[in-house]
Amino acid sequence: MAGIDNISNNGLGNQSIGDPMEVFKNFSAEDIEKIKVLAGLFGIGSSNTAQGQIVQQHVKEQVTVEQAFNEYNKLIEFNLSKKSVDTAKTAERRFLTYIPGNRALKTIERKDAENLMMKISKSAPLGCYNYLKIFRTMFNVFVDWNYISSNPFLKVKLPKRQKEDPVSFTNEQLNIVYEGLIAKGKDVIADMVLFAVETGMRLDEENNLRWSDIDFRNKVITIGNKLFKTKSKKIRRIPMNDKMEEILKRNSARQLNKGKILREFVFVQSNGKQYKKDTVSRSLKKVIKENGLPDELHWHCLRATAATRWASKKVPIFTVSKLLGHSTVNVTTRFYANVDLDELRDAVNAM
Repeated sequence: MAGIDNISNNGLGNQSIGDPMEVFKNFSAEDIEKIKVLAGLFGIGSSNTAQGQIVQQHVKEQVTVEQAFNEYNKLIEFNLSKKSVDTAKTAERRFLTYIPGNRALKTIERKDAENLMMKISKSAPLGCYNYLKIFRTMFNVFVDWNYISSNPFLKVKLPKRQKEDPVSFTNEQLNIVYEGLIAKGKDVIADMVLFAVETGMRLDEENNLRWSDIDFRNKVITIGNKLFKTKSKKIRRIPMNDKMEEILKRNSARQLNKGKILREFVFVQSNGKQYKKDTVSRSLKKVIKENGLPDELHWHCLRATAATRWASKKVPIFTVSKLLGHSTVNVTTRFYANVDLDELRDAVNAM
């Protein structure tokens, strides 16, 4: 066969072969690809045979960083949300900025991981903490796949972050952005702002809210369905108050007035199509900037505003956690910082 003839001898001749894995080290990358093809033709690529196990083990040891990332992306695209996939791919691009994609995955050591995180922490001082979590999870998968024997990111540590209070909107700031959006003819996005503050919903959840999720009779809003998965992968229900109902009915009438017979999503563009999340968040950010409001304010702060309001009204933390759809109550505790401060002030003044 031509394929066999083209494989370089590498000085092996017909000498006796000892450790098969040592033999593989003498072949070039091009030769390895030919061996993989030939192994498949002769049926020795199966893990049921000793030869197949040798071939498969060597193939795993030759996996490059880029190849491993591509395989990992196939996995997460199947079982994670689009936002999580996009975040992982952003982390991968950061990784490849400092470590070449053609480098063998098995050669990445703890020192490489530490150097990588030091560099990323300089260019992304806030995002580096999330990137480290992603790398740990990713390389744990590579260990499970037997691509590597241990996770080089497992013991990498970053300086502890100082916990800051969540940023929320004041009533005055909310009125400013609402009126600013109305003035620009963005009535639907203005309603989405108010709805986020009333419900504590994430932007992705609002954007994917369907009329089939709305139960006006029992006054219940269901978040999550067969077509849309929440961040926690759990369906939750929010009781509908009068302000929520008013916003929903206003948008229902708005769609009917435009002749939208086949309605699906609650918050839609004038042409009846679903909004892009970036369009919604950028619209708010533009109004924030034009009115000289703090630059730290953004869409997710609307959700924090809802949580802070509930906390200030002494709503039990477990209830707030359920309304927000948090994975654990620990995530919710940060919204009670100001409430605790008021209690501490009362205690000090009582002395």
